[in-house]
Amino acid sequence: MQRRRHILVLFACLLGLLTGCSNEQRIARGKPLRNLNPNQVLESFEVQQIPWQWLGMKIDASVETDNGVDSFKASIRMAKDSAIWVSISPALGVEVARMLLQPDSVRLISKIPGNRFHFSGDYDVLSAWADTPLSFRDIQDILTGRPMGIDPEFDKFHSRIDGYSYALISKYKRRIKRLVGVDNNALEPQDSLGIQATDRRYERVKNRTDDSELLVKRHWFDGLTFDPLQDRFDDLYYQRSMTIERQDFIDREQGRWPNEIRLKVTTPDGDLNMEWEIMRLRFGRAYDFPFEIPDNYERRTGF
Repeated sequence: MQRRRHILVLFACLLGLLTGCSNEQRIARGKPLRNLNPNQVLESFEVQQIPWQWLGMKIDASVETDNGVDSFKASIRMAKDSAIWVSISPALGVEVARMLLQPDSVRLISKIPGNRFHFSGDYDVLSAWADTPLSFRDIQDILTGRPMGIDPEFDKFHSRIDGYSYALISKYKRRIKRLVGVDNNALEPQDSLGIQATDRRYERVKNRTDDSELLVKRHWFDGLTFDPLQDRFDDLYYQRSMTIERQDFIDREQGRWPNEIRLKVTTPDGDLNMEWEIMRLRFGRAYDFPFEIPDNYERRTGF
């Protein structure tokens, strides 16, 4: 079994090298990228991923909502698939909040004068704050620059060439076509998706369908490096969308990593924009995750 895995990894590496070289020559001659199926795109992406287990970073970030813009710095420590620890400080450097995320729990301490409290719960509260479903794996993917929400076992994609990028577009059922007016075979990478059906038809389809079945996913990968450039999720059930953009990929000793990430959530009730730049990145150091709740802090059921 182990030998078979090594053979598959070697094959994927060879595929990535050959594809990158071939596409570079084609672009130099003014020709389009080679056609690749979704599995070939994902394999070429996975080959270049940094195999980290421990990760630490410092970021400069800002969040914009309808209430205004907040800027802050954050220190982040991560144990892969196990824990994400975040310490948030404003410009003056005094910690105002601390979070500890684990696969089945969300914990928060707010140290803001006049608003000191702690929260322990699940991801429903965090998802409600962002107005979009989020899991531990989703947040880990967002912070580490991986395409979010791809499940190779269940997801089915069409592969499209979009300029110098590959776009993977999720296949969807006929009921989505009834709502948006376009079949998934005809959907182009940059097409916007909106409800084209009447309100009556929309409500009828919505009432007969699970929310997960009305989600259209798109992922873009650089045609040469296979960097994951962008994810877009169109949630037709709740009529909201989320876009994640990654740029300024830097060659580090361990591999390539995006230095800037932007996230935008658009809903009928308003928008949320968040962006951050990585100021420091470290791999391989085992961290602790201190999280002690002061005795005089109020316990809340939300934040």
